[in-house]
Amino acid sequence: MKRNLINQNGVSDKFWNIEYEGNTQKIVFGKTGTKGRETIKEFADENECIRESEKLISQKTKKGYTEILGNAEIPQKTELSEAEKADIYFWEAIEKSNKYKNAHWSEYDIDEHLENLTTYLSRSGKERLILFEKTLQEKLSELYTAEIAELSIILECEFTSENGNYTFNDYLSDDGFIYFRCWLLLKGKEFYEDIKKDIQAFVSGKYSFNIGDCWAEGLLYVSDEAYSVNHDNEDESEIRDTVNELYPDNHYDSMSREMNRKPKGGADLQKMYPKLVKEIAELRSE
Repeated sequence: MKRNLINQNGVSDKFWNIEYEGNTQKIVFGKTGTKGRETIKEFADENECIRESEKLISQKTKKGYTEILGNAEIPQKTELSEAEKADIYFWEAIEKSNKYKNAHWSEYDIDEHLENLTTYLSRSGKERLILFEKTLQEKLSELYTAEIAELSIILECEFTSENGNYTFNDYLSDDGFIYFRCWLLLKGKEFYEDIKKDIQAFVSGKYSFNIGDCWAEGLLYVSDEAYSVNHDNEDESEIRDTVNELYPDNHYDSMSREMNRKPKGGADLQKMYPKLVKEIAELRSE
């Protein structure tokens, strides 16, 4: 039995071929277009060889590999742009460093996530860290909208309640709003895309968060902390300084930036986001 699989998801372009007969299993794997590496393993009997080989095939399929049927050639992978690669690297780092991605909010710890992220990024070279930092600043800029500001107000600002009507204080500090956007980014790509479309996705039932801790300031420094693990890092800001020099128009906290419109506050938020305000205000009142 011979099976040929490939993985061309994201930045991957790999093949994995398995052939097994009797009690012998042969695997050839590597980057598409190369000879690859070969491993040969013998089992106690044919049944064990079949069972273990099929288990490996199932594992590869779950990881995103697809099968090339018959004598079909491996398709040529479409080359990704640098921006597309940077986006993939960024979200991969955020999500792979979160050990509690699908867990209840009570199991998640921001500091642990940031520590894991620092460790994960410390295995990257300077160029990859620069891309991570550049993408981080771009994502923070994309979240600089009135809608995201209104989400921050609903989750963080003081409010009064009278007969089921909620009125919010709409004060946001500049630094606090940056830290809030960092917290949103740590929730991963799917949440990021959902929340940009409609902030009421926050209460869609898909996500579980601790709304009592909505700041993640440490994300701003994680690329330099990762670089410092293996390098001398002048002023502990070499990565951020390099990004600022290479992309001077990309800064997320420029005082000259303007939102798409002025954020609403007071009683207007309940009119705009009735489900979100009701659920969050009730939770915060407990």
